[in-house]
Amino acid sequence: MGVTHFDLTAPHIIVRVRLLGPRGVEWADLILDTGATHTVVDELITYRLGYDTLTAPKVSLATVSGTTQASVITVRQLFALGETVSEFEILAMPLPIQLRADGLLGLDFLRRRNLFCNFDKGLLLTLPFARNLLHRLTLTKQIFTSL
Repeated sequence: MGVTHFDLTAPHIIVRVRLLGPRGVEWADLILDTGATHTVVDELITYRLGYDTLTAPKVSLATVSGTTQASVITVRQLFALGETVSEFEILAMPLPIQLRADGLLGLDFLRRRNLFCNFDKGLLLTLPFARNLLHRLTLTKQIFTSL
């Protein structure tokens, strides 16, 4: 079970994420974005991790402001919300400073676990999917005691 606190006064829910690449570890503040299909990270962070966005494969990406290109990067590891995922594919692109974050934590990551949000307390709770009825009851108890 992962428990993460977020700032109730902030305009977005920011999740602290640890990324691992060939040159080591980078910490990034990503906006939890259930409207983003993919996790997107500013290309400066991927550069510091040791990835070359110039030679990486590209994809077209539809955004609110139009269509753009993003590099497809597979980071060695991504840790967020209490879960570590190895060999995780992200999109890297330059992001505007007005975003006030290093990227977006998208559905490709969020769909790996159950996510519960308590806006009254500023808590995010992640739990594995239930395997059977007994496991579901145990998870339900964890949810209610945490939230």
